[in-house]
Amino acid sequence: MLNLICFPHYTCGGLLCDIMTGLFSPIGTNGGIDSIHHSVGKIGDTSTVMLDYDADKFMQKVSLMDTKNDTWIGTHCWPGQLPLDNFNKILIVTTTTFKSKIYRWARVHHHYFLPTWKNLSGIDLVDKSRETAKNYLIPFQPVLDKPNVLNVEFADVVETTPEFYHAIDYRESADHMARWKEVNYFLYTENFWKSQAVDQFYQAELEINLGRYYRYI
Repeated sequence: MLNLICFPHYTCGGLLCDIMTGLFSPIGTNGGIDSIHHSVGKIGDTSTVMLDYDADKFMQKVSLMDTKNDTWIGTHCWPGQLPLDNFNKILIVTTTTFKSKIYRWARVHHHYFLPTWKNLSGIDLVDKSRETAKNYLIPFQPVLDKPNVLNVEFADVVETTPEFYHAIDYRESADHMARWKEVNYFLYTENFWKSQAVDQFYQAELEINLGRYYRYI
């Protein structure tokens, strides 16, 4: 049977597929890991979390996989509406905490959005960033009470906590994480929590939660 890793974009799907399969794929142009396995179950994407998708289409795609070797594959689909008994193990990268959402937003902001916003500056860039960050307030939720499902918060992956090592079943990961941390160095700087990405995420959260515009001095 297949093993499944479910994750919203920019939450280490490629990294985890590499660790779980014992591979070491190249770094992609977008700051992620170009793992073939982490793309097998993808049938689309969304700027928030992928809840609205055709589960039958997903199952048809993965049914074409050779399952003899207990293969790990990745998908952006949130697995709550999938027949999870059809899989051996399911690892879900969740973003329910503030930390996880911030880390995810910072990665996509640095690796994807800033390179595409080169024509923006000043308040235009701030506005664009703040409005886009609102998409990343929506959490990728855990699936509970399923014996073959393990949930791990994205922040635990970034910070390599005991929860992370438990999620990967204590597989060898030192080289994988060293390279990943080098590519995502900005998450580990002293001033990360005062960075532009974090500030604009906070502003986005305030506007959504309080229902008013953020006030600049």
